Amino acid sequence: MTLCSLYEQAAFLLGGGVLELLVKFLGERVGRLAILQPDGDDLSLVDGVGIASSGAILYGGMDHVRRLLAKKSDQGVTILEIDGIMDLALEEDWSRMVLLGGSPWVVAVMLPEVPDEETLRLLKGADGLVRIWDRHRSIDGIEKNMASLSYLLYAVKSALPSIFEPFPPEFLATFLVDVMKESICPERISLLQDDGKSLCHLAGDESPLLDRGGIFSKEYLSPVPVPIEESHRFAVGSDNFDRLGELYSVVLPIISGSDRFFYLVKWGSLRSGEVSDVLELIGGVTVKAMAMNRLREEGTSRVKELSRREFALRGLHRAIISLMENDTEDELLSRVLDIFGEMTQSSRCFVVVYDKSVPGYVKWGDRADGVVKVARHLLVSREEPLELEPLPGVLSVDEAVEILRDHGLSFDDELCSDERSMDLVFPLRYGSTFVGFIAVSSSVTGSRYGDMDGLETLAASCAVAIRRCRLFGEVSMQRDLLDRQIRARDFLRDLAGEIQQIRSVDVLKNSLSSTLPLALDVEKADMICGVEGLAEISEKICPDESVIFSDVAVWVPLRSGGTLHGALKLTVEDPRSVGDDRLELMSLVGAFVAPRLEAMKCCHRGKVMDVGRMVELAVRSSVEELILDGFEPSVISATVSLSEEQERCCFRVLKEGTRAIVVLPFPWEGEIRQLFPPSDGWAPFVP
Repeated sequence: MTLCSLYEQAAFLLGGGVLELLVKFLGERVGRLAILQPDGDDLSLVDGVGIASSGAILYGGMDHVRRLLAKKSDQGVTILEIDGIMDLALEEDWSRMVLLGGSPWVVAVMLPEVPDEETLRLLKGADGLVRIWDRHRSIDGIEKNMASLSYLLYAVKSALPSIFEPFPPEFLATFLVDVMKESICPERISLLQDDGKSLCHLAGDESPLLDRGGIFSKEYLSPVPVPIEESHRFAVGSDNFDRLGELYSVVLPIISGSDRFFYLVKWGSLRSGEVSDVLELIGGVTVKAMAMNRLREEGTSRVKELSRREFALRGLHRAIISLMENDTEDELLSRVLDIFGEMTQSSRCFVVVYDKSVPGYVKWGDRADGVVKVARHLLVSREEPLELEPLPGVLSVDEAVEILRDHGLSFDDELCSDERSMDLVFPLRYGSTFVGFIAVSSSVTGSRYGDMDGLETLAASCAVAIRRCRLFGEVSMQRDLLDRQIRARDFLRDLAGEIQQIRSVDVLKNSLSSTLPLALDVEKADMICGVEGLAEISEKICPDESVIFSDVAVWVPLRSGGTLHGALKLTVEDPRSVGDDRLELMSLVGAFVAPRLEAMKCCHRGKVMDVGRMVELAVRSSVEELILDGFEPSVISATVSLSEEQERCCFRVLKEGTRAIVVLPFPWEGEIRQLFPPSDGWAPFVP
């Protein structure tokens, strides 16, 4: 045998001649046979000897083979005995089925009887040839698939870097049309874009007009090719399937957020499972690329927004810090108007705050043309600031006017006048307390105001800063009062120690005249011993008066042990301008000096006055006055404190130590007696 003939025989066998030789040699020995090959779940007739052609396909034949294989355990060529169940599926009588080609087997030979030794030997040789033929056939197919897959992967590899470029979605989707044309060589390809309302043609071959039904209406879809086959009619949409069935093979959805694209592809020369896998790979990579591009765009946008916000927050931070640095309310409100005027670029703005010294809401000042002018003009009188439920951080003028009117406040002249109409109102609130508001007019640039969130935050900070200034002022006043009290305490301690060491009235007078002017902030201090020196205030002396005012002096009676020894005469420019804290200190000084005069016995009996006698005279004077006016007065006393209602019923109230003596314009009976009940210690006054 020559090499040429050997090659020809080998080529014949590897090209499928094995089945022809099998029919030839087996047909000479058995007379009737059939050769079948697996086709899905069925067995298809390939060739045979002595059989009718009516049994071309054995439907469900693979189920029978699997059932028979489960009962077979011997090695070598697999010979299955056909049972009664399989006989029912066959149109001719067969006894044995021989499986050739290993596992998975490639060829099945149907025999009418059990093969003898020679036939079995022949089948073993045929099994080897089938294996060689099947291996060659599979390797040849694999090589072809590998070559096409290699080309596909090369084309996809070349396109991947460009897919991840920061292209707009429409540009990237159109670019993929060229990639698919180059890689999978489709017979037809079209690109559709879904704008949320309809499908429109974007690139590629013209396609029929489709409805947004089936997969074209799904919100979320994986980038997996959907075959346009009868089994997928419902998925594609019945109407769309009828329009696409003859034109395209698959639909590839590419959905990334609001970007929705659909590729319609008609297979060309390349058609294998690998092509579908590569198409799915392209779709998956594209979806990721679009998502990354979207994230990149969002990230860039967020960075720009954060940069803008950072700049705004830095400005807001500096503005708030500058507000908190002001310790006086006037400086603060002037700074508030400047900051709001600059941040809003408004042609005019003004601020209204509650002032408890007025009391009421006062227009502190306004800013126009970059100049702040202080007004301090009362707009609404009110004893206490308004308590409001939570308000928005900014209100239109109409909203603000309506809300404030509902609470009895009207600022219409300032907010709504034609010449000075304002646009926005920023309420100033501390907790539920309505501190006031800042009103701004339209922007001189003609554009919208700046960062509204920042302006609302600034307005809230202004309210806190105003509260801080006022608290700071109150704390300063309390601190000054405390300092004065500490100095007064130290002065009284030193004065008490000094007085106790003095044995002479003259020395005491000199000491008081030198120390009291500085300590009590008076022009001159004189101590008068004896009541004969009190002619200037004789008519004003009462048993319960701690200080007495004259035209140029404040007199402090010196009482001790129920006796009036004299008085301290403190000369001041305006006696009525002396504050309560100074009057209290003057009274305390008198309380220190009087006992010392009592101990010195510096005044003769005729030069002093009995306080009890003063009480009697005061009571008698009040009673006589009431009788002259036609009343029937009564005088009662008790060691209690009077209520406001009791004080309103009294004509006069006198204090004698811890005892309260009241002169009533009515008899002590009926309702008056119920108001001053004996059970509380009330009884007729006994001198």
